Amino acid sequence: MNTNFDIIIVGSGFAGSLMSMIARRLGLSVLLLERGKHPRFAIGESTSPLTNLILEELALTYDLPNLLPLAQYGDWQESLPHLACGLKRGFTYLSQCSGSSFQKRPDRSNELMVAASPTDRTADTHWFREEVDAFFLQEALKTGAEYLDEVCVTIKNLKRGQVELECERAGDRFIASGKFLIDATGQRGFLHRSLNLTETDF
Repeated sequence: MNTNFDIIIVGSGFAGSLMSMIARRLGLSVLLLERGKHPRFAIGESTSPLTNLILEELALTYDLPNLLPLAQYGDWQESLPHLACGLKRGFTYLSQCSGSSFQKRPDRSNELMVAASPTDRTADTHWFREEVDAFFLQEALKTGAEYLDEVCVTIKNLKRGQVELECERAGDRFIASGKFLIDATGQRGFLHRSLNLTETDF
């Protein structure tokens, strides 16, 4: 396996895999690293009209046609019926004061219900992340991203324009180097822990 890349991405959820696809379409070499293994449990997501438009734009801009059906419920059901998703009919905002529990008002003046879409066909979706993340990963692999799962990663060297990661997988150790590092492991993720970043209140 090559150990020198343009971009190293830590975390192969849908964000890391999507970033891998885009980077590959831009002609960059990509190493995608995952602590776990797919399929794996992940708390689900639901889309909004804006996220659907962004996903559609990314699919069209970077020639990722297999992602296009995920932008609305009807197309998803027709093109990818084996991939689990739910129909999102709306979502609710609740107004609550800090330090007290939510108190429902008779007139619902502290609640706002938002309809997700005008029809089921164009509706937003709920993602079964276990299957959707695995689907995104397979699409990333099709673009030529290199991938390693069940790998333990520590930072060996991190400076502008160069990163070196010490990787351990099944008892084997190697150094992966790249020009850029992307942390796609989520809030308080890999870089936050590795760099011992502190919490900052808003």
